[in-house]
Amino acid sequence: MRIIIAAISILLGALALVVGIGQRTFWAPPEIATATVQTDLEDAPVTVIGPGIATDQERPVDVTIEADGQFTAALGRSADVDAWVGKAAHNTISGIDSDTMALTAEHVDGEAKVPNPKGSDLWVASESADSHLVHRWTEPADGDWSLLLAADGKQPAPTQVTVSWENDASAPFSIPLIIVGALLVVFGIASLLVAGRRPRDPQVTGTTGAGSGPGTPAGGPGAGSPALKRTAAVLTAVALVLVPAVPASAAPADSASGSAAVSDPTDTEGDAYPVVQPEQLDRILESVADTVAAGDKAKDAKKLTSRVGDRALALRKVNYSQRSDDVKVPAPDPVVAAPLRSAAVTTSTDWPRTLMVVTGDQEAKRNPQVLVLKQEDPRSNYELVNAVTMMSGSEFPGIAVGDPSIRTLGAKDDSVAVAPLTAARDLAAYLGDPKSKKKDEFAKSPFITSTHDEQAALVKANKDAKIKYKREVDEKSLHVLSTPNGGALVSAYMTSTMSATPKEEGGTVKLDDASAKLAGGTSSREGVDIKYAEPVVFYIPADDSKDKIRLIAAESLLLSAKLK
Repeated sequence: MRIIIAAISILLGALALVVGIGQRTFWAPPEIATATVQTDLEDAPVTVIGPGIATDQERPVDVTIEADGQFTAALGRSADVDAWVGKAAHNTISGIDSDTMALTAEHVDGEAKVPNPKGSDLWVASESADSHLVHRWTEPADGDWSLLLAADGKQPAPTQVTVSWENDASAPFSIPLIIVGALLVVFGIASLLVAGRRPRDPQVTGTTGAGSGPGTPAGGPGAGSPALKRTAAVLTAVALVLVPAVPASAAPADSASGSAAVSDPTDTEGDAYPVVQPEQLDRILESVADTVAAGDKAKDAKKLTSRVGDRALALRKVNYSQRSDDVKVPAPDPVVAAPLRSAAVTTSTDWPRTLMVVTGDQEAKRNPQVLVLKQEDPRSNYELVNAVTMMSGSEFPGIAVGDPSIRTLGAKDDSVAVAPLTAARDLAAYLGDPKSKKKDEFAKSPFITSTHDEQAALVKANKDAKIKYKREVDEKSLHVLSTPNGGALVSAYMTSTMSATPKEEGGTVKLDDASAKLAGGTSSREGVDIKYAEPVVFYIPADDSKDKIRLIAAESLLLSAKLK
């Protein structure tokens, strides 16, 4: 019996050694694991690679893309990528089947063409390649990210995709198996040696002194003793438990269905993320600044259309035309991309999306500017819709990109002290009448004070004329973002019309040089209407705050003059 136990121990030990060493050598899986698309996919203008291919962020994942010609790979938030794809036909690679090492892929029918995604503001990063590209999967921030592939939007997007990663957990039990196997072999050999030294017929002495017993040799317990049997049984059980070591796979299969679709490890529902990352914002601002600089230099509004829209485009178009006609009006302040002083970036994912930033260099001897940018839909780039120079002494809240409290609010939102549209109309009323009932809503402002002073001076200087002011707020021009302290930033556009008519029949109204140039005359017996644009940015305090509405930036720009 002792010999049988020793033989079993040696056999199990040898088996454990073979398995342990084998896992380190001839049974070892490849150092790099790969998964490929093994499904025949229909042609589509877009291919989307989802976050399911890289569930383990501790392990670098490379995505190799092969194509027939040039293509673009763009990284964006998964929800943004899906919004950009929209109703277009596309192929989606969503995960890895760990059993077959195949990428889970499916085709979705839809529109056969999309715009070229190259250069879109929606992407955090993008790169172009010709026929071949290896992309190291990265996630710039929290949340789900996807990689979009496309040729030019008309040709089929690449579908030959390989995902590879380091197979760094290939033999986790090899060392334990080698150790246990060696112990079992040593135990078996030792048992055989003990059995070989033991006499075949035990000798029984005639005396039984204390401390001795029949059948017990001087060397200690024999191979057939209960302690030795228990030790062999335990080591044998340990060896059997440790033997079934298997190579690591790409991802565990689903326990219920056995499928290998990789689930998203991060539940981002309810989390708020900025719609652009800092590097995106820098790129957008540089493009806007370059575009505006080119238009300003040439005084050509057509050069602005790719990056400037709404009222900002209309104001520059008017200014270019006036200066080309030798009207004495100042050139608009240049738009600069840096340094970035503050950035209110919305976390609201619906479109249109709005950003408000402050840029400007003190060394330029100009006050900083508030730039308001809007993205109309997923496939559009951000456009500058308002650019207003801050007033001396005014303050814009210090906000960093990524602040989760920044949300897009409606013009009639009642979560702040005064609804934004109401506040804009109250400001218009107060600018036209220093005795307005709304004056107590507003903090002191050099723009408000200078506007009142200029209007009073104009009335005093034209005693023979009736002068009236009328201001209107363009509701569609309002852009509103919440602030971290519960307040709101509001960008708005007002038009101010000054109407001057003679008090007495036969009287005349004289015009200044700029207005005369636009109106085509230096005076009028019927009167004149002079219209100004007044883009403004102001802050509304929180609903429970005792602070007043604070004007941050404002300008008054001559639009037109017409004789009656």
